[in-house]
Amino acid sequence: MKKFLYAILSLVLLTGAFSCKKYLELVPTGQLLLTKASDYRLLLDQVTKNGKSNGFYESYSKDAMMDDDITYNSYSITTYTNNDLAAFHFEDHLYSESEADLDWEALYNQIYVANLVVANVDASEGNDTEKHGLIAEARVHRAFAYFVLVNLYAKQYNPSTAATDPGVPIRKETDFEEKLVRKSVQEVYDYLRNELTLAVPDLPAVPNPQYGHRPVKPTALTLLARASLFMNHAQEAHDYANASLQAYSTLVDYNKLTPNSYFLDYQNTLVWEYPLHFKNPEVLMERTNINTQLLFISDDLKSQYDFTNDMRANTFFIDGKLYGIDYGYLNLLSSTPYKGPSVPETYLIRAEANARLGNTSSAIDDLNFLRKTRYKTGSDYTVAASNASDALALVKSERRRELTGCGLRYFDIKRYNVFDNANITITHTYEGTFTLAPNSPRVILPIGRKYIDLNAELIQNPR
Repeated sequence: MKKFLYAILSLVLLTGAFSCKKYLELVPTGQLLLTKASDYRLLLDQVTKNGKSNGFYESYSKDAMMDDDITYNSYSITTYTNNDLAAFHFEDHLYSESEADLDWEALYNQIYVANLVVANVDASEGNDTEKHGLIAEARVHRAFAYFVLVNLYAKQYNPSTAATDPGVPIRKETDFEEKLVRKSVQEVYDYLRNELTLAVPDLPAVPNPQYGHRPVKPTALTLLARASLFMNHAQEAHDYANASLQAYSTLVDYNKLTPNSYFLDYQNTLVWEYPLHFKNPEVLMERTNINTQLLFISDDLKSQYDFTNDMRANTFFIDGKLYGIDYGYLNLLSSTPYKGPSVPETYLIRAEANARLGNTSSAIDDLNFLRKTRYKTGSDYTVAASNASDALALVKSERRRELTGCGLRYFDIKRYNVFDNANITITHTYEGTFTLAPNSPRVILPIGRKYIDLNAELIQNPR
């Protein structure tokens, strides 16, 4: 007998999703009978008139509250929620007993829909090629979600402890009564890497600018490279990044960007009109923040840029005087980030892998190739290193500049502290000083108490 399934066109809000009795509460806003492969395509697309995917467009934002790239001031602090402030202060708990964690819920919502597709699309009407493509997309979506989840709510991957360190629950089915057990960090990485490997053969070759949220072969390959880098598997990271760049390597020359006339009315500094996520040919899978608060960059991050020649400075940021506040540069990434994998990230992964493998000249070649597209024509954009250690330091600096706001800085700090003994302490200062030491248990985000209370199997992270 044909199995009829009902799903929501707009991805539902996951409330109480981690109850033993229910995976999520479905609040229909319009139901769709899933009988054809094209119905599952609608489920994975969920595209608004603006071209954004409601279900798979948003991703996570709490990482920005925990890293060293942002700061608070009297203006921006009014735009944040209590749990944002709790994260900024590195408090024991970020949410009240009944409060939802939007990052956790958005990512597990995406996993649920991906599971629905993988489990059922084969039984629908349609050709096998289309159905296999949909399964491959769903695998990439849930692999991306698990990478973020395990890096937010678990320890950084460490080969000596990953097999026993608690990770996050892996949900493979659509069974509402499936018990929630935290798999190990190793199991989560093994699972997401296997998902990406299985997806590659059935994905399109290159991105389609009309469907930026749909993953393609380079998306999966770059995510495999990213996961390998975070496991400190430098050769694998290099090989996957290299394969991704062989398939697709488009970079935008910032010298060809159009000035943003709106901001020219408010300041003398030129700000460039650049789609940092939407229709950006460099982005391999569109994702953005959940929250849209104003983010002011820290003095430390600001010091990383050459505001005279590095065109990223006036592409990413505008002067805070636009808001009547003399706080330096305002980070616009709250409204224009991309948090999905990208071509620039792929170049930086290959560069870092080469540096860690001792291939100094190859690492520097990738850095200079990227920097040439970011610096003003005629300026000196080149860097040089005499050894692999110096090359690695240059890669890390470039990675921070290029990927600011892209959801990786906080994760990078965690892995640098584990693999490189970087001993990076994060300090936030506003109406007090708050520090996060490298070995503090608070480096790991707490799981929302709401989900712990509903699920005896879930173990809270120590605080």
